[in-house]
Amino acid sequence: MNPKREIRVQTIVVSLLVSIMTILLLGILLSFQPLSASLGSELLAINQTTTQSANAVTSVVTYFRGLDTLGEVTILFLSIFGIGLGIERLQEKENIFSYDNALLKIGADILFPLIILFGFYIIIHGHLSPGGGFQGGVVIASAFLLMFLAKNNELKLNHKITTLVEALSGAGFVLVGILGLLLVDRFLGNFLPLGTLGKLWSGGVIPLIYIFVGLKVSAEISTLVEYFIRIKDAR
Repeated sequence: MNPKREIRVQTIVVSLLVSIMTILLLGILLSFQPLSASLGSELLAINQTTTQSANAVTSVVTYFRGLDTLGEVTILFLSIFGIGLGIERLQEKENIFSYDNALLKIGADILFPLIILFGFYIIIHGHLSPGGGFQGGVVIASAFLLMFLAKNNELKLNHKITTLVEALSGAGFVLVGILGLLLVDRFLGNFLPLGTLGKLWSGGVIPLIYIFVGLKVSAEISTLVEYFIRIKDAR
């Protein structure tokens, strides 16, 4: 048999075998009930009695797997810390944005407090509706980005304040976890009143956790934005 034809036949046979095995495997997997079908209903039932949070996703992020969220916040901090160390080695020059537009400045002054307010709204209502600490923190940081773009070199962050906010919010997150461990024998356990489902004052420790997460994320992302926006180029 021609070697090229033999290779072609082998390729066809292997392709058919792989296709058949894939179809059989998919058939077996699809015959099972999805794990999420049972877990979802159980989670919703547990959520109502355990957290009284109207947003079950928030309960998962901050309560049922709150330790993972603490790790995510830590990774964010370490990432920005590493970026800051790297950028310190670059040559700082004037802001790459040199707009001097009165309308832009006035508009930024008007929008800045509104964006900050909206960010805190997202954080505080994270246990009631889509949102939370990460999303609200990024929205707050976007307000500072707007001011950096509008004010050119007129605005600079007070890094003592941002560092203090980062440290206190991170420590607050850990403290909530330790208090849960001491009071209810579970790290990040719910030691506060659950309140009424659907009300602002509900969810136990979940709103408190999201406030700490939101403050930490907003401070870190704002710092990161300023790092990048004040670097024109590197040697």
